[in-house]
Amino acid sequence: MHICYLLMSAELCGGVRVVFDQARFLRQRGHRVSIRAVRGSHDWYPYPVDIEYLSDLDAPFADGPPDVVVATFWFTVWPALQIGARRTVHLCQGYEGDIREYRDIRAQIDAAYRQPIPKLTVGPWLSERLHREFGAAFPVYDIGQIVDVDLFTPPQPWPRWQRRLRGAPWRVLVVGQYGIDVKAIDDALQAVRMLRARGTAIELLRVATVAPGDEELAITPVDAFHVGISPRQMHDLICSADVSVSPSLEGEGFGLPLAEALACGIPCVATRIASFTRFDPQADYAVFVPPGDPAGLADGLQAVLDDAALRRRLRRRGPPLIRRHYSGAAVARRLEEALKNPDDPA
Repeated sequence: MHICYLLMSAELCGGVRVVFDQARFLRQRGHRVSIRAVRGSHDWYPYPVDIEYLSDLDAPFADGPPDVVVATFWFTVWPALQIGARRTVHLCQGYEGDIREYRDIRAQIDAAYRQPIPKLTVGPWLSERLHREFGAAFPVYDIGQIVDVDLFTPPQPWPRWQRRLRGAPWRVLVVGQYGIDVKAIDDALQAVRMLRARGTAIELLRVATVAPGDEELAITPVDAFHVGISPRQMHDLICSADVSVSPSLEGEGFGLPLAEALACGIPCVATRIASFTRFDPQADYAVFVPPGDPAGLADGLQAVLDDAALRRRLRRRGPPLIRRHYSGAAVARRLEEALKNPDDPA
């Protein structure tokens, strides 16, 4: 099959990386896969990408329409339908209608979602959310989310052991853009501030797509702030951390930073939301705390820092779990089946 993904932007972010990863693994299965984007640059992605930049996503194809067109964001549904492919599907990494920042355009988002084309979701929690909102208006397939388990692998333990022998501060990693309601980065920063006030020595590592503002920096000092780093740099940073904190609220589509930290064997503290607790039926791969509760995050983080046996168990639990459920090969097989049979509900 010729499969074409439509993107508004190819700039570095988790959602775009997922599209590139799907394309890479579908090519490995023998398909021709292309990507169209309006703007951006893909030089951050560590693998080859077949991408075309053009202002009109629905422009004619030189050799005729592809077999399958994949809309990747609500705004790309309309050009996807105009292309005239034999099959058009909508890849959903999160229901944008639940995002507070989009409340003024909720009607436009829902109009795109109501188009009777199959939806591909990254987890059962999102499939259930779409069914609640739109009923049986379209088939929904849970294909899962790709985590690059070839890149995101556990580090050697020696650097961590050496830091502990030196009594170095605990390295705490928080990934996500401050000010986006569903990410709740403020809660994680407040938790770190609380632990520091109790006397816990913490080296705070932050990652985001844009530089921090004064409001964020006023909460608690950030020891290292990384902006727009590549996947390989992200792997190295994750592996340098002692613990990763994922503070998102309900409405988070998947939580790729949490999955990548688990794949690297880094102990994690995460909020008890559907997209975090359903990676596996036994939700024992992280310390889970209530969402929207900075004090709960602080207590969960303190529990991990105080308990060496807990940290060892979490380090062992994450990598095989993520490899089993979210490897590129496993997701690509499910994705291929959905693209071959898009009109029959899964």
